[in-house]
Amino acid sequence: MDKKMIYKIVKASGVSAGELVLVHFWGEDTDKEIANTFVASVAALGATPVLLQQARSINRDIFLSAKESCFGNRYFDLFSKFDAVLDVFAYQPIILGYQISNEQMDLYRKYISQLFYKFMECKRFAQIRIPTQANAAESGLDPQDYIQRMNLAYDIDYEMVNTACKHKAECFAGVEKVAVHTGGDCVLYLELTGRTWHIDAGEGDLPCGEIYIAPLESKTQGRVYFDTFYLNDVKYNNVTLQILDGEVSGSSNPDITKHFAAQPRENRVVCELGIGMNPNITTLCGYTVLDEKMAGTFHIAVGANNMFGGANTASDHIDFVGYGDIEVIQ
Repeated sequence: MDKKMIYKIVKASGVSAGELVLVHFWGEDTDKEIANTFVASVAALGATPVLLQQARSINRDIFLSAKESCFGNRYFDLFSKFDAVLDVFAYQPIILGYQISNEQMDLYRKYISQLFYKFMECKRFAQIRIPTQANAAESGLDPQDYIQRMNLAYDIDYEMVNTACKHKAECFAGVEKVAVHTGGDCVLYLELTGRTWHIDAGEGDLPCGEIYIAPLESKTQGRVYFDTFYLNDVKYNNVTLQILDGEVSGSSNPDITKHFAAQPRENRVVCELGIGMNPNITTLCGYTVLDEKMAGTFHIAVGANNMFGGANTASDHIDFVGYGDIEVIQ
């Protein structure tokens, strides 16, 4: 990822002159040039950058001996001043990667929890995955394939995608019910009354490019077909899900049926309908971060949606991506 690309991403995230922007960087000093480029890009847009690095090696040394008094309210209150947070990770965030005592690990978890609680008070929070070998390992893709796909997904015309997302969302504005037609004869009905479409065109989860909504949790009914279906890192072909009163009630595949039968109710609830809008993602690969943004696809999810206007709190949020037509029901 070069300097020009990083500048495009920072600009698309909404950074503007006069803002106070935190670059929250997950990575070691060997990758710190990435963080420095984000800092410089924020400044180039007329905003004030502040860098906070979360290196596993540094956090290990800190939390081996940190005391409860090290991170009090005065520390966390500092972060309420920021207009935006760019959460940039060169490797998987939050994981410490080292063994420390349970007491010290509890202190680390509390630190991270309170930090993100403050981040959520900012006007904008963008998560940005860097195409690195470490992130490729987390994705399950071949490193070269991962890096190529990610760079292409980032290298878009952000203004054009934002305009396309707004137009698509306007097409569904005020719509109370839709039908998703998939396969030969599968139809899934979702009720949207009172819920709001959200646009991710650079200010949320990057790579970006989707619109999404939380359907009414107990109202989704019908069947939905997927050519390819990824669950727990396993790829299945030609899968149909049955949805009854908002919950996955069965499947054409016995292993998938068994999986959902073992889940608590809240993790079976259909919690999201989304539409991919990124033109530079052209094939499904099993990595949801990319697949759900692919132009020409839709996705549904099961699990938590209370973070974007829904009412279902759950331990999981799992997306399933497919091809189909979405019909407005009058």
